[in-house]
Amino acid sequence: MSLNFTLLGWSASGLRCPDHEVSLYESDISKTYPVTLIQMPNGTGKTTTLNMLRATLSGSAKNWKPDEVRELRRTGSYDKSGQFIVRLAIDNEPLTFELNFDFKEGKAFYRTSSYIGIEDGFSPRLRLRKFFTPEFVKLFVFDGELAKNLLDAKQTKARQAIESLFQLFVLKELENKFYSNWEKHAESATAKSDRALKRRKNRLEDLKKKRDKIQEEQQELHKQKTQLLSDIQEAQQEYESALSKDQNIGSQLQQIKIQFDQAEKYVIQSSEQAIEKMRDPHRLLPDFGIALKNLKDNLDRLKLPTSTSKEFFEELAEAEECVCGRKMDEAARQAVHERKKNYLEDDEVGILNSIKSDIATYCREDPIVPYQELKENLDSLGQLIRKRDELQTELYSLEEARLSQGDVELEMKKKRLDNLKEQLRQCNERLEEIERSPNSKIPENAICLRELDKLIQEAENDVAEATETLTLKLKTDIAIQILSQAHKLASEELRKIILEETNQKISQVLSRNPVLLEDIQDSLKLQGQVGASEGQTLSVSYAFLATLFNKSGCAIPFIVDSPALSLDLNVRSEVANLIPTLCNQFVAFTISSERQAFVDVLHQTVNEQVQYLTFFRKTSRMNALWKNVDPHQIQETNDGVIIKGKDFFDRFDLDKEL
Repeated sequence: MSLNFTLLGWSASGLRCPDHEVSLYESDISKTYPVTLIQMPNGTGKTTTLNMLRATLSGSAKNWKPDEVRELRRTGSYDKSGQFIVRLAIDNEPLTFELNFDFKEGKAFYRTSSYIGIEDGFSPRLRLRKFFTPEFVKLFVFDGELAKNLLDAKQTKARQAIESLFQLFVLKELENKFYSNWEKHAESATAKSDRALKRRKNRLEDLKKKRDKIQEEQQELHKQKTQLLSDIQEAQQEYESALSKDQNIGSQLQQIKIQFDQAEKYVIQSSEQAIEKMRDPHRLLPDFGIALKNLKDNLDRLKLPTSTSKEFFEELAEAEECVCGRKMDEAARQAVHERKKNYLEDDEVGILNSIKSDIATYCREDPIVPYQELKENLDSLGQLIRKRDELQTELYSLEEARLSQGDVELEMKKKRLDNLKEQLRQCNERLEEIERSPNSKIPENAICLRELDKLIQEAENDVAEATETLTLKLKTDIAIQILSQAHKLASEELRKIILEETNQKISQVLSRNPVLLEDIQDSLKLQGQVGASEGQTLSVSYAFLATLFNKSGCAIPFIVDSPALSLDLNVRSEVANLIPTLCNQFVAFTISSERQAFVDVLHQTVNEQVQYLTFFRKTSRMNALWKNVDPHQIQETNDGVIIKGKDFFDRFDLDKEL
């Protein structure tokens, strides 16, 4: 389903931000500006405006408490009501969300207008509802916090965004429907023994509760592990810095640490080579290589595989004479048809040819040569391990010498580092137990999730047997397996595609210093590093979301807070060049210090099709700024001023309201 979302504008009245109305199109709604830049000094109400955009587009304000509603009333005002309206076009059809506030009662309520009329409440059409949720709206009404969350392993934003946009959750919902259908039949069926059925159902319920509890623990442990890894990295740096305060020992430590890291790298490389070679059995045992060569020689001597095939026997059965010259009769033809299966067919010929080819490739040398190569590799690995261990011992000795000097700060940092490592060890042990493969004999007190899944499967079958719905249960299991596999395959394929295309975009944005993605799971995982600069984080998030929206076939506007504030000047120009490829409509809230190396580049990139708005609060100290401006450029309300045009936009130099 391809949809084109266009943001036409919004208006606010009676709220903490100045009253205002913003239009994002020229003469009619079919001619929206590709880029609109709204320059607002800090303190004008930019945060309130962005929060109102999110709340109005997501329906989230209906759950707000009275105090949250009253906090939005203009400071010093006694207005009883406030309002925020967002106007959109979906495939050129109008859609308006109106968020109204009753400050006296502390209530928020919506109205929705579309081509079918006006409805009370927040009521986007069914096909649009997935786009107007709090989670999804945060993806296109964008701020720096979301950029950080996308790279935070403790958040579940990145994979959740893919699931939501491509509606993969529907497959999970179908799984639940199938399972609920079986449960419904099991409930209504008559059991052979009510007491026995109750016992089986109780056991099933207890196992499910236990699995839910273990799954929650698993999620918490993964979050804890991520945090511990980050804390350990920080604690390690602090500890090494404290160690190096003694210049003599610090210099030695640094040199040995470099040597140790290099030795560790060689050990890993050599181990990988040895493991790869050990996959070939003829390297482990020379006699095995000799036996394989003998097998090939015997096949060659016997001229196997021959060209004998199924087609040969079928042709022979239809011939007038046998290959021996004897006349073929019906008895002979029948015998040929019955016995042809005893001879080599095409698939067996292919297998034998493949075996002979592999033997020729891998066992062409003297069988002792591959064995000797592996032995030399293992001997070299042993020497590398000994060298690494010697360097590690030296490191320990120097650390002990430094610690023996009685440095209290160093001892505290060492203790903290050891404590964090111990917590990580315990965390890993528990995760290994939860995520390990199941044993053949599963105990009832199992905490392994795969073992619990098996116990639950058995308990479900017991209930199905007691209620005589076992056949339905088995069919339900098959349907759920198909849906689960479809979900897994679709999710994985989308992950790969979006990962590749996001990296292509990142390479364009950060061409001087690209920070590529290694994976997309709960968060965006960077290649070779834990974190990134604010500019890199923002650029990576831009690229990911743009790829996500483009791949979905939906044209969705980007509404961004401070798009260039955290970027250095070189990256600013690169991002400005990329913005037209991100989306069809880009709306950004900026301050004056963001203009350099960003606005003019963006202006040229979109062929000067930029709407410039400068918005500030009407105060006595700000009045002098707009006295000599052409009145046609000014839009004035009781407490706010919007001035259109690039000239005033470029002259305005206040980052903070006067």
